[in-house]
Order: sequence, then structure tokens, then C-alpha cells
Amino acid sequence: MEMNKEKIETVLVCGRGAVGMTMGDLFDAHLPKGNFAFLCDPPRARRYAKKPVQFNGEPKTYPVLASDDPNGFKADLVLFACKAYSLDEAIEQARPFIDDQTIFMSAINGISSEDKLMEAFPNNPVIHTIAQNMDARYDPKAQILQFTTRGELVFGPAKEELTSQADRVQALFDACQIPYIRSQSILLDQYRKLMFNCGINQVCAAYQATYGDVAKNPVLNQIFRQAMEEARTVLAAMGEDPGRKSLENWCYKVGTFDPDSMPSMAQDVLHQRPVELELFSGTVVPKAHTLHIPVPVLEDLMDRIEKRVSEYSNL
Repeated sequence: MEMNKEKIETVLVCGRGAVGMTMGDLFDAHLPKGNFAFLCDPPRARRYAKKPVQFNGEPKTYPVLASDDPNGFKADLVLFACKAYSLDEAIEQARPFIDDQTIFMSAINGISSEDKLMEAFPNNPVIHTIAQNMDARYDPKAQILQFTTRGELVFGPAKEELTSQADRVQALFDACQIPYIRSQSILLDQYRKLMFNCGINQVCAAYQATYGDVAKNPVLNQIFRQAMEEARTVLAAMGEDPGRKSLENWCYKVGTFDPDSMPSMAQDVLHQRPVELELFSGTVVPKAHTLHIPVPVLEDLMDRIEKRVSEYSNL
């Protein structure tokens, strides 16, 4: 997996939602023309070409590559920022645009996307990544993106042999002014984010609540804390304890987000889209059952979200 290329020059982002666009906007601003694009299927490419995105009130048009038109573009870095249920499709769309030196990163929620990427591209480096602390709202039909906090990408090598590739990513992020944290323990940080998402994403989705609702409503705040505590107990039993300090940090950070915004799963329910429940309670609850750990709050949130989705899925 030794790489000869010292500098990342070309970047593709798969997924032009809230995370993909907030970070892609910076790649587009700082990389030379022709060195960055969003990769998507042909129908989306045609739709995106017709209408600019309203990016915090400013109309913007970003370069897009259709998956059926490689046009000789080879990506030094591919950042997957799509939904988890679209990852398999995105992987196949990316294949014509890579070579044996392409680095892969995934900003997808949960703890499984990197494994999928390593299975799909066994000879390429995969740098574990987390997208966090962003409060972006994206309406895909109207193509309107709003945020007050761009957030950051947390990344790091899961294995020492990937350190040089992570160094290349860091140099790129510095050059493109991408907000980031270089993690010294990326796998543990992913479990900390999973604990948070089991709370905030699921509470907001189940109750159609905003960050402000969870921060200020005592009932919702208590459910949020209980969900995180249950997730933490299960993860600790698996040998991956996110820690009490991490839980309290997340409780504080929720109060710093745009109070009128929602996390991704709540936005998916709002716009009647599929949800990524399997990444949160769908991952933790089965583990809890195996370990004989009671998780009534996580089970209740799971039931509430499934009921909401079933109501619009059957329309």
C-alpha cells in the first residue's frame, strides 16, 4: 500500500448533501479548476446543472461529474458523504475514477462504512473519518443549504502503516482550509460519535425535534442523555467505552448548535426519505440483547422512528 505520489491534487466527493456540500464548497474554492467535482448519477448531474444551490443565501454552481463519463479524471482522494444505504451504489460509481493510489475517506455515520470500503478496494488506503459539530440543513428539492456551524472532519490512521497517507490528507485540508481534527485514537472517537448519534439523531427523528428543543426541553434532554448512557453501557461492555466526559461534552455541544436546525435523520423523516436506523439503534440494540443489557430508551426510540417511517413509506 506504499504510495509514490506525495501530494493530493484531485478530489471527488460522493454525495452532495449537507456534509458533502459544506466540505466540497471549500475544495471547490481552493483547488485549481478541474481538480474537484461532485460525483453522482447522470439524472442528478443533469438536475444539478440546471439549478444553482442556495448556499447560505448565495447562489453557487459546483462542478459535477456524471458516473457514466469518466473523461480521464482520476481522483487522488474520494470522500464518501452519501447516505449509508447509497454507499454500495456510490462505490461502483467511483470505480472508473480511481487508481491504485487513490485514498478513500467516509463521512458516513456509524462504524461500518470503512469496512465496506476496505472490502471493495483492498489495495487502497482507507482513512477513518467522522463528520461532526455541523448544524447544516439541506432541502434537496429546493436545493437550499443553510448552516451556522460548518463543523469539522475528524480523521486519523487506524493502523500505523497509514500514517503517511493521513499526513497527505492533513496537508490537503490545510491547503483547502477544511476544518479538521487529527485524531490520535480514531476508532474510539468513532464510538464516541456513535453514542452521540444514538441520542441526538434518534431523539430528534422520533419527536421531530430541533437541537434547541433537545437542549432546552427537560423531557427531551433527559431522553437524549438516557439514550447516550445506554449506548455507552453497551459499547463499554464491548471494550469500547466512550467515557463519561465524552457524554457530557456532547450534552454541552448540542446547546451550541443552531437551535432551529435538526440532525440528518430528523431531516430525513421531515422530507419523508429512508433513514439510517441500522447505523444507530440498529447496531447497538442487537449487541445489547446479546450481552443481556437492558436498553429500553433505545428500543423505544427505534420503535417510534420505525412507526414514523412506515406512515409515509406506505403512502
